[in-house]
This record gives sequence, structure tokens and C-alpha cells, in this order.
Amino acid sequence: ILAQTINSYTVVAFLDSNRSEGYITPRHVVDKKNTAKELSKIINMSEESILLLLNRNVYQVELGPGGRGITELTKERIEELNLPGISFMSSYKRYYPNGEFLSYVIGYTQTKDDNEIMGEMGIELKYNNELKGKDGYSIYQQDLYGYKIPNTPEITEESIDGVDIYLTIDSNIQFSAERITKEAYEKYSPDWIITTVTDAQTGAILASTSYPSFDPNKKDMTNYLNPLISYAYEPGSTMKTYTYMSVMESGKYNGKETFNSGSISFGSDIISDWKAGGWGTIDYDEGYTLSSNTGISNLVKKYSSSSELREYFEKMGFGEKTGIELPNELSGQLKFKYPVEVATAGFGQGITTTAIQNIQALTAISNNGTLLKPYIVKKIVDTNTNETIYKGGKKEIRNVASSSTINKIKDLMYQTVNGDASKVTGAIYKINGYDVIGKTGTAQYTDPNTGKYYY
Repeated sequence: ILAQTINSYTVVAFLDSNRSEGYITPRHVVDKKNTAKELSKIINMSEESILLLLNRNVYQVELGPGGRGITELTKERIEELNLPGISFMSSYKRYYPNGEFLSYVIGYTQTKDDNEIMGEMGIELKYNNELKGKDGYSIYQQDLYGYKIPNTPEITEESIDGVDIYLTIDSNIQFSAERITKEAYEKYSPDWIITTVTDAQTGAILASTSYPSFDPNKKDMTNYLNPLISYAYEPGSTMKTYTYMSVMESGKYNGKETFNSGSISFGSDIISDWKAGGWGTIDYDEGYTLSSNTGISNLVKKYSSSSELREYFEKMGFGEKTGIELPNELSGQLKFKYPVEVATAGFGQGITTTAIQNIQALTAISNNGTLLKPYIVKKIVDTNTNETIYKGGKKEIRNVASSSTINKIKDLMYQTVNGDASKVTGAIYKINGYDVIGKTGTAQYTDPNTGKYYY
């Protein structure tokens, strides 16, 4: 269980001695100092702060914040103290047994002034209405003493329980992803880091985490949006994969054709390779494994127009939402027109994408050219009837590449990791005994004030 609604209690102290009149056992707080001392051992408040509340000249007081939203177990521990004048107000709250586990996907809830629980992020927000169900009620006539008047009309509406939502997440993979993501964050100190694992043949999300994370029980987040879907960024060199596929699909690609690396001019604009001076004259296959910006620039300059490249990126799912079952998904932007903009778009600058769009695009490579829609909800069950009312699963969107294109790009991605270390960028990702394929991706930072790249 990742999220559930449980009983919640607030500790209340009755301070007015009039409440004990007519009773043998006191029903108000008698020994304030001892009461504060004993309660401070259980609720997250100091003895002094509790005593300050107990010394107020009021009929009753809530012992907050530590005494609000306590669990049944904490309530029982307080009851065992037999402290006069201490009671409880009951309510409900959303509880997340695993703390930080999958928090950006699950989301969190807030309890409104009318005690209604509302989803504020993730699955909790996306399926808020389905999860909370519907309250029941009875309308009838009563007398002055509050008793129902016999033989008068009554309208009753039964309550409807909320649904149960099952996710595609594999808990073992999720725990591993969270562990290595946290370790990487602590080692390299990035602003944030995101890790997502997807079933390559179905599009099911098996794990997704980002760090810094948060505990939805404490709501100690620093970022209120899930970076998987709600952050659009310039993807950099990972887009070279789809630019190469675009040219391959046009029938114009020749991997053994050569070009001069280092730099290339587009009028007054100059595009340079990440390695100063480049690698001399190399072919386009090497241009991919070395992640050459000039290689991409030459390809699009010779063999692709602005409309052709944009059309292919859109075909791969960029520029529109994937429709995954999570709220606040962004679509990114594909805006390029002039030759230099087409070239930079080809290596992932001047355009924005989301992480989930890149995951979706990669499914085409693992499914022989067929793009799959990513999904994270396995099924939704109506708890009132035990009927499955929604079932997630593999969904083919469209074919985006031929078998020959897929085989070629897979070979280039394989070489990027497993080829001669002097001619590839991904050699550090090679794992003996495993067939790892991939594409490295680096992008420059942009200054939000000037819009210019500065690092």
C-alpha cells in the first residue's frame, strides 16, 4: 500500500474546572506541569510549549502542532497515561507508509477547512475525484428533541467508496532506483537528478524518482512539480539520435560519407564541436559516436529542411504531451526556422522536451520502429463492486521508422558505448556481459535573463 486514508486524532486539553462539577473523577487538567511533562515524551512538542498552552485562560485548547494528526497508536499511548482533562478529536488523514518512496508520482493531499481531503500532486491530484468517493446522507424531519418523526418522508443516499489504483511500478526496481539516485545526488551535488526505468516492450513505467525527494506525510518538498513530466529542458545531444533517424528515413543517409569536423559557418553564426578543433575529417557514423555538432549541422544543411526535421520530431512525439496518467504534463516547444536554428535543433538546442517524451521516443527503437505510449496506471478497481473499470497496457501510437533505420541506429548506439574508446563518447557506460546501447547527451545552460548560453 502506497497511500491510504486512516483515522487521525488531535489532542485536546480541557482547562475549565467547571467541566468536572458533579463528577468524582476530574474531567479537566488538574496537574498542568505533570501533564505537560508526560505528553512531551509522546508528541513532538517541548514541555515548555505544552505548558504555555495549558496555562491559557480558555475552556479548552488543542495541543498543536505536535498533537495534531496523530495516529491510533500514539492516541493509545496517551490514553494509557490516564491524564485528567486530556481527550481527542477524531478526523481522517492521508497516510503514506513508505515515506519518500515514489513520492513525486504518488503526490500528496491537503485537508481543507471543511475537513475534505484534496489531492495536490501526482496520482492523488490526477484521480482526486475517483479516490475520494462520495459522501452519503439522510434527510428527514425531527422533533424539538432531535428524534425522527415517525411516518414522515426520508431521503437517503448511500456513500460510495473511492477506487483502488494499482500502478505499474516494480517495488524492487523502485527501491534500487531511489538508492542509486540518492547516492549520485550526494556524490555530485546537482540541482536535481531524475531516474526513470521503463519496460522497453510495453511502455510501462517500472520506477521513477527524482532527488531531492520529499515525504508526503511531512510535505517537506522544495519542488512542487514532477521533473519527469513538468520540466521542459533543452535535451542537447540525445536529440542527435532522432535527427540521424530523420535523415535515414529520407533515404539520403550514407554513414561512410565524410565531413570536416571542428566548426561550420551559417552566415555570421559558427557552430563548433565539443572538442576544440574537432577530429579532422571523419565519416557520419563516427560523427554520431563522437557526438559531433558539425556532423549534425552538415547532415541537416545538406539533407533536411526546417519543415522536414520538425515534422519528424513531431512524429516521434516531441512538441505534444504523451498523455501519461499524471497531472501538469508539459508539451515542450519545437521552434526553429532559419538554417542555423535547424542545425542547433538537430543537436538539441533551441528546442525543449520533457523526460517522458524522450522515454516515449526511445520505445520506437526497442519496438522496431513503433512508438509506444508510456503508462503508469496498471488498473483501477471499483471497491464497491470489485470491478476493474480501467486497465492500462501496451498502446501502439504509430510507426515512425523502418527496420533498416532501427537496425542502423541501434548499431550506432551500440558502438557509442562499446566501440573504440578514442572514437566514442559512451565508453564509461560499458558493462561486461551486458549489451548496453545508448547516446550521451550534454547541453549548455541558458541565462534566463538574456536567453544566451553561458556554460
